Amino acid sequence: MDGQPAWMEVLTEGIPGELLLVLTILIWAIFAMILGSNVKNRLNIWCFCSGMLFSIGALKEYLFYTLGPVLIERGIWTIGFSETLYSLLSAVFYYLSMPSVIIFCLYFHRLDSTHPRLFRCLQILVYLPGLAFSIVFPCTQTLAFQKSPVFCLAVGIYNWCYGLIGSAIMVHALMEERMSAHFRQRLLAAASLMVPLWFWLVFAFPYHALGVPNISKLWQVNLIVVLLVLLYFLYHAFCDGIWGIRFRRETYDWNSGNRVLQKNAQYVGHALKNDLSKIEWCTDFLAAQGASAREVDILRRSAAHLKQFISRTQLYSQKISLIPEACNIGAMLRSLSEEFNTSDKKRGTVRTGSCDAEPLVCDPAHVEEALRNLIANGLDAAGEKGEVVLSYQSLPRKRYAIIRVTDNGCGMDGETAKQLFEPYYTTKAGGDNLGLGLYYCWNVMSAHGGSIRVASQPGEGSTFSLLFPVKRKKRRRTDDGADPDCSGGGRS
Repeated sequence: MDGQPAWMEVLTEGIPGELLLVLTILIWAIFAMILGSNVKNRLNIWCFCSGMLFSIGALKEYLFYTLGPVLIERGIWTIGFSETLYSLLSAVFYYLSMPSVIIFCLYFHRLDSTHPRLFRCLQILVYLPGLAFSIVFPCTQTLAFQKSPVFCLAVGIYNWCYGLIGSAIMVHALMEERMSAHFRQRLLAAASLMVPLWFWLVFAFPYHALGVPNISKLWQVNLIVVLLVLLYFLYHAFCDGIWGIRFRRETYDWNSGNRVLQKNAQYVGHALKNDLSKIEWCTDFLAAQGASAREVDILRRSAAHLKQFISRTQLYSQKISLIPEACNIGAMLRSLSEEFNTSDKKRGTVRTGSCDAEPLVCDPAHVEEALRNLIANGLDAAGEKGEVVLSYQSLPRKRYAIIRVTDNGCGMDGETAKQLFEPYYTTKAGGDNLGLGLYYCWNVMSAHGGSIRVASQPGEGSTFSLLFPVKRKKRRRTDDGADPDCSGGGRS
């Protein structure tokens, strides 16, 4: 329109059809990369399906307004076929996109594994409203219905409700896993999807139902949003990784962990079992010869611990099976302090700091092994006159607990800290250090649904924090409705 600003022309007439095709191809590229990162992962599969359904929005506009007239002019198809194709694609876009997003969100929340029966029911139920829409508003007439405020309002409310439900599911999943080692990856993945989704929800429907003029093509500005998402995606793929893709070092599966150590772990476990039998025989011999009962007891406890540990899992592999129980963490830390102070007097000392009395539900064998790794590393960093302090803090109201291992050693810079938990990475010299200890600690915490974090500065020591998720205790009530925990003398 003559004299009309360029931005107003975009709102009323839309962007050129070729750019709509570019938008479609960009969406395909993003979701193809997500699927390619793990084609067997159902989360990735449903993310890909949702992306393909959303790409129909731009594709149908290109086919109807740009390519269609050219094909009609050449006699390849008719106006009726063009309108029917547009109506069918619009119906698929309006009715099926958001249900697919909901299923993706349910997988994101891991409902398929935590509540499989409910998940199977919801898989069917989420598509029933779309089926009802296809009956009330036949799919072959969507083009005509788009001029009706009733249709636009109904479809808008339908998609908005699904958008709110899906967002609530993802936010709840992220809140539940905020202590998880995978939290950052899942947060990045959620952000990469929720931003373009809500941009579309905000700008795709209201103008029809409310009769707002001159903004019927505002949704096409989503091209800019998709471009930003692609840049966001590529940036994180080259840095810390996103959606299971990491271009800087290697492709990895952010959802289930690294499998590189399994075969080596089988060999190591077999070798350890043979040597443990020799250690147990020598311990019995030393006891018979009148050796110190304290040292003999330490040897026996260590051998028993290793024997139990190896029988349940492959040492330092990611396949960690948990046997959780309520543990007295204070007693565990005191036992470890005594063990290190007794067995290795050439290194620094280990002492126990403040420890809450609240028990922690965890796997004691794996947690104790992880702490042994952290303590040994702390003693190496602190030197002969250094000190390692162990502490435990339970924060049930915040729904997590922390075990800290703090040393006053040499510390480390930020670049070193970022690589600590990768397999085979080590800052120690010598062939005996394979760089697997901290990787194992990371896997232990990941199996617990928690995470391990490090705070360190060069020359100022390091603090490793093991963060465990803690479930709130349900209050038990007596038959008369009273809360037994609220009686006199109860802990405040």
